[in-house]
Amino acid sequence: MNFHNNKQHTIDILFMLSLFCVFAICSVILIIFGADVYQNTVNKTNENYLERTSVAYLTEKLRQTDISQDISIVNADGIDMLTITSEIEGQMYCTRLYEYDGHLYECFSRSDIILSPDAGQEIFELTGLSFSFTTPSLLQISFQDFNQENVSFYVDLQTNSF
Repeated sequence: MNFHNNKQHTIDILFMLSLFCVFAICSVILIIFGADVYQNTVNKTNENYLERTSVAYLTEKLRQTDISQDISIVNADGIDMLTITSEIEGQMYCTRLYEYDGHLYECFSRSDIILSPDAGQEIFELTGLSFSFTTPSLLQISFQDFNQENVSFYVDLQTNSF
């Protein structure tokens, strides 16, 4: 009788041990899948943030001027530049937005001074930046973000005109 009781006790231990191993394996698999989902979520959130930030930055620069006569597209040194001209204390200044070396650059200077493309301030990474007027007051901006995804949007330059 003692032999039968010892055998049943061994089976109970093996069952509990195998149940614990199954639980541990399932827990590890669940953690691995959860970490993968979390990493994908973080990556997508960062991509969306950078895309929204770049669109918001370019749009806000144009909204600060909001007069289509002060906005033009100029080609300097083979680079298309969006030029925003403004008058400050009787002197004409311009802000140039352009893509150079895989980044968006902004350069603010007097309008009679032409600086080299690397003189601007590097803003963020993008490539293939292009500007085109679809109508005299509607500007299309297109670029590729850091993931080489195409982004294109329109800005109405006369939103505050009466």
